[in-house]
Amino acid sequence: MEEIRLVIRSIILSFMMGISCQAFYETIVPRRKLWYGWIEHTTVLAFTAGFMVIAVTPIPPYIFQPVRVIIVAVIVAQIYFQMGIVKNLVLSVMLCGIYWLFSVLFISVAGVALANNYIQMDNLMEPIVDIGYLCLMLAFRYRYQNRVRGFTDIKWGKFGLFSLVGIVVSIAVAMMSQAGSMADYYARLTAIAGFAVVYVLGFYYMVRLLERESQMQKLRLLQEQTQNQMNLYQNMKKRYEQQRRFSHDYKNQLHCIQGMIGSGQTKEALEYIAELTGNFRQSEMCVNTEHAVVNVMLSQKYREASDKGIVMTMVSGDLSGLTISEEDIVTLLGNLFDNAIEACEKLDVNKVIQFKMVQEEGQLVLSIRNPVKEQVRIKDNRIVTSKRDKSQHGIGLMNVESVVRKNNGTSVLKCEDGWFTFAAMIPMEQK
Repeated sequence: MEEIRLVIRSIILSFMMGISCQAFYETIVPRRKLWYGWIEHTTVLAFTAGFMVIAVTPIPPYIFQPVRVIIVAVIVAQIYFQMGIVKNLVLSVMLCGIYWLFSVLFISVAGVALANNYIQMDNLMEPIVDIGYLCLMLAFRYRYQNRVRGFTDIKWGKFGLFSLVGIVVSIAVAMMSQAGSMADYYARLTAIAGFAVVYVLGFYYMVRLLERESQMQKLRLLQEQTQNQMNLYQNMKKRYEQQRRFSHDYKNQLHCIQGMIGSGQTKEALEYIAELTGNFRQSEMCVNTEHAVVNVMLSQKYREASDKGIVMTMVSGDLSGLTISEEDIVTLLGNLFDNAIEACEKLDVNKVIQFKMVQEEGQLVLSIRNPVKEQVRIKDNRIVTSKRDKSQHGIGLMNVESVVRKNNGTSVLKCEDGWFTFAAMIPMEQK
C-alpha cells in the first residue's frame, strides 16, 4: 500500500513539473512542427515520463541531482520546441536553477518559521515546493505569453554561466547542515534571499532583452511588409500608366486596323485585334474611383480574387478628395484584401468578399466582410491567433491599425454568424 502511495505521489509531482516546464518553454520558444499533429499535444506527458524516470532511479550525490533534471529538460525541449542546442541548454540550466533556488529559499524560510517542527514537515516540503514552482511558471507564462520570442542578438553564453552559478550556489546552500541556532537559520535565509534577489533581477533582465528583441523583430516584419507592398504598388502603377498610354493610342490602332482590312489583309487584322484585346484585358482597370492609387489596388486585388474563384462586390464613390498618403492606402487595402482572400481560399463554397470605400460627411468609411471557415476569436479589438508562429500572425492587421490610428481614425473587428468584418472611419482633412 505504501508503494502504491509513493507511485501516485511521484506521478502527481512529475506531472506538475511537466506542466511547469511546458509553461516555461512555450513562453519563450515557438513550438516545433512535428510529423503528426497529435504528437504536439504530448509535451507534458513527455516531461512527466522523464521526471518519472528520475523518481524511480537511485538518487545520486546531491551535487549531481540537477544534472538529471537538465538532461530530461534538454531532450524533451529539443524534440518539441524550435531552438538550437546551445539555447536549449542555457534555458534548461536556467529552468533548473530557478527550481533549485526556489526550493532552497522555501526550505530556508520553513526552517526559520517552523524551527523545532521542521523535521515533522519534511515530507510535505517537496509537494509544497512543486506547487509553488508550478504557480510561478504559470504566472510567468500569463505575464509574458506572446511577448518574448527573440533570440537574434542575445548573448546566451553569459546567461548560461549566470544560470550555472545559480545552481551551484543553491546546491552549496542546500548541502549546509540544517541544524544550528536560530541565528544560523537567519544567516542562511539572509544569504539565500540576497542571492535570490540577484538571480531574479538577472532573469528579469534576460526577459526584458527577449521582449525588446521580439518587438524589434515585429518592427522589422512591419517595415519589410510595407516595403514589399509599396514595391507591388509601384509595379501596378507602371501597368496602369501603360494602360493609359494604350488607351490614348487606341484611335491610331483603329486606323491601322481599318487600313489592314481595306487592303485585304483580313487575317492579319484579326490577329492584330486579338493581340490588342488580350493586352487590353490584362491591363484594364476594373474600377474608377478618381484616385489612381485606389484604382490600382482595387483592380489588382479584384483580378487576384477572380483568378482564385472568389466573387468580389465593391461599393465605392468619388475618392478624389482622399488625403491619406499613398503608402497608407497601399498598407490598408493590401493587408485587408490579403487577409480576406486567404480566408476565402480555405472555403469550399460561398467564396465572396464584400467591400465598401466611400467618403461621407468628411470621413472615409471603409469596410470589408468575408466568410470564415472557423470562428475568429477577438480580444481587445485584436485577433487571437491559432497559427503556430504567433509572433508573425496579425502583422497585417497591426499595420492596418497603425495606419488608422496615424490618421486619427477608429476601427472595429467583429466575427458573427460565420462572417468576419473589419470597419473603420477616418476623418478627411480638407485639401
